Amino acid sequence: MTTEERRADAIAREARRTAAAAVLFAAAWTLLGFGLADVDVTVAGFPLWAVTGTVGVMAVGALLAVYLARTAADIPFDDAAGEGETR
Repeated sequence: MTTEERRADAIAREARRTAAAAVLFAAAWTLLGFGLADVDVTVAGFPLWAVTGTVGVMAVGALLAVYLARTAADIPFDDAAGEGETR
């Protein structure tokens, strides 16, 4: 496998992880917001769906961001042969 193929594989892997995180985030937003709309519980005077739809979704987003940051690979974008543009 060439260096270019390894870079392409790493980029594709990062894209798949990010797409999966986006799907999980959308599912969490839907479940925490709309899924709890029928629950008759209040937190500090607010319905449970409003609290989980805001604070809960922010927490899920933060966890997904940490996961993506920890699993991200260092992908050098400069040309390995030194034939790319110079700065």
